[in-house]
Amino acid sequence: MLRIVGIGGGTGLPLLMHGLSQLEDRCAAQGGLCLTALVCVSDNGGSSGRLRESFHVPALGDIRNCLVGLSRPGSVLAELFQYRFSSGPGLAGHALGNLILTALYQQAGSLRKAIDLLSDSLQLCGSVLPATEVPVTLCAEGPGGRLAKGEVEIAAARMRIGRVWLEPENPLPARGVLESIDAADAIVFGPGSLFTSVIPPLLVAGVADAIRRSKAVRIYVCNLMAEPGETDGFNAADHVRTLMRYLGPDALDMCLLNTRAPVTRLARRYIAAGAAPVPADTEAIKALGVLPITADLLATDGPKARHDAAALGQVVLELAQTRVARGRSRAGAEEMKPDPLLERLCAESSVT
Repeated sequence: MLRIVGIGGGTGLPLLMHGLSQLEDRCAAQGGLCLTALVCVSDNGGSSGRLRESFHVPALGDIRNCLVGLSRPGSVLAELFQYRFSSGPGLAGHALGNLILTALYQQAGSLRKAIDLLSDSLQLCGSVLPATEVPVTLCAEGPGGRLAKGEVEIAAARMRIGRVWLEPENPLPARGVLESIDAADAIVFGPGSLFTSVIPPLLVAGVADAIRRSKAVRIYVCNLMAEPGETDGFNAADHVRTLMRYLGPDALDMCLLNTRAPVTRLARRYIAAGAAPVPADTEAIKALGVLPITADLLATDGPKARHDAAALGQVVLELAQTRVARGRSRAGAEEMKPDPLLERLCAESSVT
C-alpha cells in the first residue's frame, strides 16, 4: 500500500487529493493507494467563520472541500455539498456541506466522528482528518510587534509576517493525525497559502515532530503566485525557508516548482491585484539542502492561477513510488539526486 499524506487547506489540498485519487490504478504494484488529507481548521472567514462564531466548531470549509475532492466521480451528494445559498435569512452565503457537517458535529459530539459518518456516504477515495478538533485562532505578528488575529484579519493587514501561532497554543491533534504521518511514504505540503493554510497544521502539538522523524519523502508544492498581504515579494526559496522554520532542520526533501508561465490575460489580472508569479530560484533552494523539481504544473484554463490536478498528482505519485522502490529509510536531497527518475524530472521543463 502506497500511503500519501497531504497537509494544508484552501483550494490547493482538495486539488492535490483529487489529482492523486484519479491515479489509483497505477499503484497496483504497491497494493493500492491510501490518501489522507490533513486539513487546516483555523479559517474564520465566510460560511466557516459564521458557523464557528455561532456553534464554537473548528473551521469546516476546507474539510468540506477535501471531502468533495476525494469523493467518487459523479457523486450527487458531493455536488450538493458545494451548493451555496444565494439568499434567505441566515442562509445566504452558507455552503450546504458546512451546514451538514455542523449538524453531524452536534449530533456525534466530535468533528472526527462527523467526518467518519460522511465518508461512507460520499464513497471517499481516501481519508480526511482535521489537524485538531479544538477551535483555534491563527495569530500573526508583523513589524514593530503589530498583531493580527484570524486568517481574514491577517490577509487584510497586508504586513510582512514575522511569525504565526495558534490560540490556544499547541492544541491536541485529532485522532489518527500522528499515526497517518508515521505511516506515510510521502508527505506533501500544499499547494496553498503559506501562512494561513500550510503552516497552521504544523502548529498542532506533535505534528512537526512527527514529520521530522518520518521516513517519508517530504515534498513542498510551492505556490504559483505570491499572495498580497501574506507573501508579497517572496521567491520560492523564501517560501521554503519559512516552511523550514516551523518544520525544523532536515525536515524537507523536495520543492515542486511550476515552469509554465500564465497566459497574458491571467498575468495582467494578478499584476493588477499586486501579485506576480513566484520566481523559481532553484540554486537558492539547493543551497537550503532541498531538491528543486521543476514541471509544467499550471492549469491552462480557468479564471484563476491553479495547479493542474492531473499533472501535480502524477509528479507526486512518481516521487512517492520512487521512494518505495528505493526502500531507503531517509530522503535527504543529496541522497535523492542520483535517482534516474529525479534526474529526468530535474532536467525536463515539463512533465507529461
